[in-house]
Amino acid sequence: MTNSEQADRVLHAVHEGVHVLRFTGEIRYPLGPALERFLDQLLNEKPPGLIIDLCETRIIDSTCLGLLAHLALQLRALGLAKAKVVSPQPDITEVLRSMSFDRLFEIIGEMPFSPAEARELETDIGREEDTLLATMLGAHRALMVLSEHNRLQFRDVVKVLERESEVHHG
Repeated sequence: MTNSEQADRVLHAVHEGVHVLRFTGEIRYPLGPALERFLDQLLNEKPPGLIIDLCETRIIDSTCLGLLAHLALQLRALGLAKAKVVSPQPDITEVLRSMSFDRLFEIIGEMPFSPAEARELETDIGREEDTLLATMLGAHRALMVLSEHNRLQFRDVVKVLERESEVHHG
């Protein structure tokens, strides 16, 4: 499958106890609720190791980055090891560093092993607008706490999402 033909999806595998999430194609906010649910379940297991594989990622939006930031903050709060992010693409690595991900993750250039068979995350859940809004709002709030740069960059987005959420909840 060529890069332009890659499906936009998140795959999960476990290799010797280490959970691997492989993001392929364009990872955007509609995948957010399913990703958030999966990450919450994963945190409940207190994984001994976690790798986020961005080798086949063309685009990852701020919502999905925010979910990863939230994950990293939760791992730290639980006293668990930092997750690794595999990012061989300079443009994506630059985005990660500009958003202070190097404080939360160990960013590496290549996968340390080839994980076994991966399964695709179920992504047809959480498509309701309220669920999507809540996911996007939480993700952007997580990005804001990482740095002053992020706070300034995402404060207007958060304000808009908060207003939208208020409209939906009356």
